[in-house]
Amino acid sequence: MHRYLLTFAHSLPNGGTDMTALDYATPRPITCADDIQRITTNLHRQGYDKPFVVAFSLFADPAPNPQAAS
Repeated sequence: MHRYLLTFAHSLPNGGTDMTALDYATPRPITCADDIQRITTNLHRQGYDKPFVVAFSLFADPAPNPQAAS
């Protein structure tokens, strides 16, 4: 599981805009614009109106896979 600090803007009911940052977990790394679109869709399903991802940063690299001794 990859954990990111995700920062995004979204619309408020009063017409304003808010910025939100949260811990966002995903089974695969964010590598392309399609990944950002999936995140945006997920945020919208969670109730955020017109979310727009501003930035993301990986908290830590995932643990390496064990390798056989040579």
